[in-house]
Amino acid sequence: MKSKLANLLADSARKYKTKFADAGCDTSIIAEDYDDLMSIAQMIEDKADKNAITRAMWRLDTAVRDEIPDEVFWAFNGK
Repeated sequence: MKSKLANLLADSARKYKTKFADAGCDTSIIAEDYDDLMSIAQMIEDKADKNAITRAMWRLDTAVRDEIPDEVFWAFNGK
């Protein structure tokens, strides 16, 4: 990925997957969350509509949304 924000989110997704897999959490749920985060990273990379990216972020569970780096989150949520 060439986009700085997409890379930040992808790195966070990989860390999330490792952290919770190592903690013995349900791997199917972790895999879905990882895929959701990576999908948003790809949307950012593809320069998708800002509103679509924002909606995708807000569809995540709160715990997963908290994994989005602040720089990425606020780039699409108006701060």
